[in-house]
Amino acid sequence: MRKTSFFALLLLPLMSHAGTGDSLHYLTAKDTIFLGVDGFNEKYLEHIIQPKQTLYSLARFYGLSVEELYFYNPGLKDQPVAPGMAVRVPIPNRAIRRYPTGNFSPKEFAPAFYVVKKGDTMYRISKVYFKMPVEDLMERNRLPDHTLREGQYLHVGWLSIHGVPDSLRAYSGDPLSRSNNALRKIYQHEMSGKKEYEHQGAAIWKTDSREDSGLYAMHRFAPANSIIAVTNPMSKRTVYAKVIGRIPDTAYKDEVVVVLSPLAAKALGAIDPRFFVRVKYHR
Repeated sequence: MRKTSFFALLLLPLMSHAGTGDSLHYLTAKDTIFLGVDGFNEKYLEHIIQPKQTLYSLARFYGLSVEELYFYNPGLKDQPVAPGMAVRVPIPNRAIRRYPTGNFSPKEFAPAFYVVKKGDTMYRISKVYFKMPVEDLMERNRLPDHTLREGQYLHVGWLSIHGVPDSLRAYSGDPLSRSNNALRKIYQHEMSGKKEYEHQGAAIWKTDSREDSGLYAMHRFAPANSIIAVTNPMSKRTVYAKVIGRIPDTAYKDEVVVVLSPLAAKALGAIDPRFFVRVKYHR
């Protein structure tokens, strides 16, 4: 087994000085990271917004889109961002450095601790959550046996103060693809307790529009602010779009089932101002 990490011994006193960055940085070596795990075994931290920090820069620092931050923080979009606000940020396993080997420098990393929750076992934490040997986790935290208590801190590794590249996430890509993926997650989340409907017909969009700001749609039946899934059978692409309103009954004929933003239409591979689509939605 590895000997107890010298760095782990030094880090324990930092627990009372936990924070999240400062006005210029989103994470510093003086910070201590506390990780939790949700019901999908996805790890996350609570980032405390500091003066001059923005959601856009926060998302970019952690390799996310703003839409993904909204997904993990229901209600965040409806309130102003202010210092002291806690924002949940998912952390991929590959971003957590398990051992201080190679070119490791304490000045470049912040220590990460897992907060034990009810029902946790040493095996689950080490093998399932953090993919490391049980004996290494025990040795690092100087544990005499497998006994754990709720709220206990376990030092599991370090996180780079330079952020999380999106390449370390299970899903990465260009901003459009990441935005579409974030809306897909919201769509899947909305499936709980609601009935899914599907229909098909014509989609229309303004081919001469210069507006490229987001994946939006107008739909006949889906509630405003919900997410719909639009598939172009020709290109075999699916785009998830946020509904900004209902299609006026007098605006288009019944065969028009959805009005798409230019960006949503282009993402579907549309060329003509009117094309055939299949739409899924919840209500």
